[in-house]
Amino acid sequence: MQPETWTMKTSADLPAVKIATPESTALWVALNLAYRSVHRTMEKALKEAGLPPLRWYDVLWELERSDNGMRPFELENGLLFEQSNLSRMLRRIIDEGLVKEFAYEADGRGKMLRITAKGKRLRARMWKIYGPQIERNFAEIAKSTDAGTLVLMLKTLNT
Repeated sequence: MQPETWTMKTSADLPAVKIATPESTALWVALNLAYRSVHRTMEKALKEAGLPPLRWYDVLWELERSDNGMRPFELENGLLFEQSNLSRMLRRIIDEGLVKEFAYEADGRGKMLRITAKGKRLRARMWKIYGPQIERNFAEIAKSTDAGTLVLMLKTLNT
């Protein structure tokens, strides 16, 4: 296998672009630092309670919201957090009895996933830690008169 090579383009090769303003850059940095900090705090709280990572909650919640189960690609599209190695994580969750895997009736080849009663109980236990963490980190911001505007503006980035 040949190593990947990179060719650096000169400014003459690049299209004209608008450079990020200091305000845009500050917002980008603040959002990312806040995400890392809050996510780290939430993960720590779950771990201290002897519960699985937040990514597991994300999977369980998305499946619980689905009435008839979901195909893995549908699940991945609805998840809140980036899910690297989703298939490996799903295998662990299935092996723990939190999710049931069964054949997709339309073609018999594809797989469907459905949360089990055990998975619903674990998700509810996790929410008792996760929910208060959301409130602790975002209550003051949510009370702001600009919070609704901020939410709407951030939603425009979801493509």
